[in-house]
Amino acid sequence: MAEERYYLHGILLPGGTLISQLEDHSGGANSEELVGYSSGHIHPLFRATRSQKPGVTFSSTAVGQILTYLLAGSDNYMRDLSSGNTDVEYRQGKSQAFRYATSDSNNERLRLTKAFLSWDTISASQDQDATISCRLVGLYDTGTGNAPITQVGTGILTGTPAVDAFYTLGPIKLNGSWLESDIEWSLSSGITYEEGGSSGLIYPTYGGGQALDQVLSLTRRGKPWGGLSSLGTTISSLDFYLRKKAVDNQGNVADGTAQHIKFTATNGAILPDTVTGAGNNPIQNASRIGLRASSGSTDPLTISVASAIA
Repeated sequence: MAEERYYLHGILLPGGTLISQLEDHSGGANSEELVGYSSGHIHPLFRATRSQKPGVTFSSTAVGQILTYLLAGSDNYMRDLSSGNTDVEYRQGKSQAFRYATSDSNNERLRLTKAFLSWDTISASQDQDATISCRLVGLYDTGTGNAPITQVGTGILTGTPAVDAFYTLGPIKLNGSWLESDIEWSLSSGITYEEGGSSGLIYPTYGGGQALDQVLSLTRRGKPWGGLSSLGTTISSLDFYLRKKAVDNQGNVADGTAQHIKFTATNGAILPDTVTGAGNNPIQNASRIGLRASSGSTDPLTISVASAIA
């Protein structure tokens, strides 16, 4: 019996976008099992699948590519993928060599025909690559009867692996002043998800977001609590960036070049969280910036994937 190996090739989205800068991924059926016992009997006498909520979670360094794809949809956070197939592609390893060709029929795919893509967190820290964590949620298609995720079997892999760009920690401007000594931040979309089925089906027939709660968690060196009072400070303007890395040992792309990622907010508050440190290590200050919308028709967060740092 031949032993097989498969390697993650990429995630192919409708329209032909291939995400191949993947740090990790996890695709699961997410089953809830029904286990039945008769009265007084110690062993189960019945097993069945009560429900499944199939999906794929992944993290990627292709922050700009993914945000560009999402921004082409209806909002900053989520995009409907039902315009085409979404394939998680796997390339077969070749014994006594490296990989089978992408054109070889030995390769495999998991397919979502009715799904959406969203991001949960974007993170950056000093001297590290920025990452974005995302999820693909599959839904049951009542029109076709397709399961949320299916193994479509062997086939040719579509899309050419490429490195879109790398980003790292950028500066933060709060209420018109640049913050100093920031060493990491994490932006949470705060999406509350809803998935549900109907008519006794085991798969979800509805999926989407119920609400958002965008929060920027920030770690800095410097004064205890970052010089904040316990009640924090109201924000009137907030700009924070991801710096784009220049290829071939050129450091960072120049600040004045419009290739960096910029996040902007104008309403919310920054609150101190914790101060940590001991011995000969400098203290670190954690704080949270909770964002809010200025009205019922605005988004508290604006994202640009082609901005100068200014």
